[in-house]
Amino acid sequence: MTETTWREFGLHIGMPHLAPGGLAEEPIVKQLGAFQWQAVAALAAQPENAVLNDAGERLHVSMISVELGLPAGRGWDEFDEGDDLCFRQRTRVFGHKLVEGIFVFDREPIPEEELQTVRARDDLAQGRRPWAYLTHGFISRTGGGGWAKLEAPEAFLERPVPELPAMPAGIAEHLAVERSGVIEGFLNWPGAAELSHDSQPATFEYAIQPETDINAAGVVYCARIPAIMALGERRFLRERLLAPLSEPLVACLATEHRRLYYFANASREEKLHIRVQARFCAPAASAPSRVRTLGHFLFRTDVHRASDGVLMSSSLVEKALRVPGQMKPLMTESERLLGRMQSRG
Repeated sequence: MTETTWREFGLHIGMPHLAPGGLAEEPIVKQLGAFQWQAVAALAAQPENAVLNDAGERLHVSMISVELGLPAGRGWDEFDEGDDLCFRQRTRVFGHKLVEGIFVFDREPIPEEELQTVRARDDLAQGRRPWAYLTHGFISRTGGGGWAKLEAPEAFLERPVPELPAMPAGIAEHLAVERSGVIEGFLNWPGAAELSHDSQPATFEYAIQPETDINAAGVVYCARIPAIMALGERRFLRERLLAPLSEPLVACLATEHRRLYYFANASREEKLHIRVQARFCAPAASAPSRVRTLGHFLFRTDVHRASDGVLMSSSLVEKALRVPGQMKPLMTESERLLGRMQSRG
């Protein structure tokens, strides 16, 4: 079956979805995961809590990869409390056990004819709307943080579902990153300037917080990983740079593009190690505006279990430094940063 129906989901933005400066990344990733699960359950013609394997055990979907992107010129500060977002989503299945979800979203309805140009993941970045690409696998509930065995929902063995002709791009990349450690793709990592930092390895310990980090299966909620990584990235900029950035300036960073892969998980008693590398790209020339983009930070961030060193997740992310023009102290600090980077060049 090759049907490519685009489902529609709505989201009314409230305070739980916002951070200072606009829409927050973590709640959007959580919402995307929830929409994907709803779409998968609809394919199975069952409620989410009734999707079972052939042994009658309940299945969950576990994130394998997440990619989130903004078109050039768009920002999360466009979205505010009270806005209604329209999400369009297409789900396809590979080998009964793997799911690919493609999303575009915006404040206005998204017409069908626009969606017809989106055939694969690489088409998303060519559009004019925020987008996401998620892959999931079906797993049964298990204890501990190991990578669970992939299973097929019984319903998928009994009814037709939209099938992919080849393995999803996110799954193929996941396997390559797991083997090589190299994340290919969108970042101009070699062309960006390395930030001067102390000689210590940029590794930060994080104690899992059960109240916020643990999901219903008793392990770290995959959608929490971007926020956990962001904590390490913030500490790198605040503590390890030879000229550390201020907390208010670091708070002006906003994700523009992220690729994230998951390899293992951890339970509530665990501690994590967040390893961070960072580079900086100077901004292109632009006219003064209400919010100015004063450069981009590129982060390669890896999360390991502290107890055994197992790699849990890896990410490349590009974050724009978007500073309100009226905040003169932050504008001055940004100019000092640019001056230091240019003098090194």
